[in-house]
Amino acid sequence: MTTLVKKTKIAGLFAAIAVLAVFTACSKETPKETVKAAPAVQTVDLAQQTPDLFEQPLKPNPLALAAEDVVVTVDGEKITHGEIMQGVQMNLMRLSRKVPPQQLSQMYGKIYQNVTDTLVANILLTKAAEKSSLTVNDAELAKEIATIEADAPKGTSLKEALAENKIDFAEWKTDLRKQMLVRKLVEEKTADVAVASPAEIAKFYEENVDSFKVPETVTASHILLKFTPEDTDATKAQKKKDIEKIRADILSGGDFATIAAAKSDCPSSKQGGSLGTFARGQMVPEFETAAFSQEVGKVGDVVETQFGYHLIKTTKHEQAGIRSLTEVKDQLQEYLTGKKKQDALMAYIDDLKKKSNVEIKKPDLDSAAKTEAVK
Repeated sequence: MTTLVKKTKIAGLFAAIAVLAVFTACSKETPKETVKAAPAVQTVDLAQQTPDLFEQPLKPNPLALAAEDVVVTVDGEKITHGEIMQGVQMNLMRLSRKVPPQQLSQMYGKIYQNVTDTLVANILLTKAAEKSSLTVNDAELAKEIATIEADAPKGTSLKEALAENKIDFAEWKTDLRKQMLVRKLVEEKTADVAVASPAEIAKFYEENVDSFKVPETVTASHILLKFTPEDTDATKAQKKKDIEKIRADILSGGDFATIAAAKSDCPSSKQGGSLGTFARGQMVPEFETAAFSQEVGKVGDVVETQFGYHLIKTTKHEQAGIRSLTEVKDQLQEYLTGKKKQDALMAYIDDLKKKSNVEIKKPDLDSAAKTEAVK
């Protein structure tokens, strides 16, 4: 809820054009990165979780621009370095769970540029929408607010969340109406884009068939009795007896998920021991060998890894292969049609830029990356 109600340029950054997801970093992704051919694969660290890379906000860089410095003006409307850095921070936090830290600093300049382009485009689209004949009536606005309120955590109201963030409700509604107006403009400017044809879909599939390879995967749960630095041979032997007793209880009819929630030392205990779906190479060798060799639906023998003793239950095992055109045609139609709409909208935005006065001050991104990106 807090994210939904913050009254900043960043907070509503993508709301106006969410239907196309045009301005996210994926707008320049390759087809292989964009079309998710493989099932979701969840990397699970069986060791104790390391602190989040972004528990602390990025520290100001004395060599870079100050937060209040204006770096962009669009027909007189100003965008500060601090506003852009809000967007950079949001993107880095999102990517930190997918990209190794050492690679994030290399992406810093591109992320900064993408956020800047997004903010400029948002201003241009807002101005164009306000000059158009499009309108958002009170009934439409009320429906949108009701949708946002429905997503609020139980016991929290929209107005309470706004008040906590020192945001005036009337001003917030005005901003929301603008976002909805821009959304209408985007829909109008892309309404005539043709849906991707079967021939286009088939051609794309043939040219990118490697993108639809799926690895061998298993879906599994486990119960862990964790080793600690204080463990002795005697305490480890006791833990071995304890987990063997747990296995016997499960084989006698005990519910794996219930027992995992009560007995497992892994954070996955909160999900009944579920580790989701993973491919080879994502777990330590002893764990992987057991998970990929066990009979589906059965609880295997006790497995020892560097983390402790495990009981593993594999619930699904999928072999490697290639998804067929039939399987992915609907997904591809959505992707290719969206790409066409994206191209049409970007062309419209480029035209708006040519008719506007956009001034951009280039910051010292090299020095900024050294101190503001992930260490």
